[in-house]
Amino acid sequence: MTATIHWFDEVDSTNQRAGAEDFGHGAVIATLNQHSGRGRRDRTWSMAPGDGVAMTIVVSRARLGSPQFLTRLPLVAAVGLVRALLELSPESSTPTVKWPNDVLIRGRKVAGILVESFDDDRLGIGIGINVHRSPGDLPDDTATALHVEGHPGEATDIVSRVADWVLASAAKLDDPATLDVLTEIIDTIGRRVTVEHPDGTMTNGQAVGLGESGSLLVETSTGPVELFAGDVTHVRLEA
Repeated sequence: MTATIHWFDEVDSTNQRAGAEDFGHGAVIATLNQHSGRGRRDRTWSMAPGDGVAMTIVVSRARLGSPQFLTRLPLVAAVGLVRALLELSPESSTPTVKWPNDVLIRGRKVAGILVESFDDDRLGIGIGINVHRSPGDLPDDTATALHVEGHPGEATDIVSRVADWVLASAAKLDDPATLDVLTEIIDTIGRRVTVEHPDGTMTNGQAVGLGESGSLLVETSTGPVELFAGDVTHVRLEA
């Protein structure tokens, strides 16, 4: 389906605005000026007006297939975002996905995703994308922006393309081929990783695959573990 995009001059949070009003499946709330965006674990995500784009895509659980696969949604949304960026600028640096919900270019974060539940049926896929930020305006050397990486798209084109790709990807949430697609595209798989869990504990090992739910399978020194949440660092091996 084609997304219906609602632009706002400014909002506190696109997820908050989407959840507070009666937007249905396929509605997109977008802005270039978000004051109080949030990432996972209640981290703030802020941007100066025009530096980036914030958007929330509303989806209905009833339109996404089997409930057991809803946990795949952040990963599937990230893959849709990657495909949209590739379509917009195929000659630019290739974006990749870091489990569970970050999009990177050349190892630096360009976008993040937060999925929230609004009610018994509606979910919001919140996406924040750095677009115009210059290297000096980025928070640290782990972040980047589309224009820094040679992606010339403008916000209106980006939002439209991302929304259509994410909705198309979400419609295949429980497709048997989806897990294979995720395994192929997610750059974390095959890497040495350090994972910080919500309780502060750490897991070190090699990411070897994904579970049916989209969980990360890690081989550690004491055996295999299955992780359902956490902050992943890709470990760079010494030369």
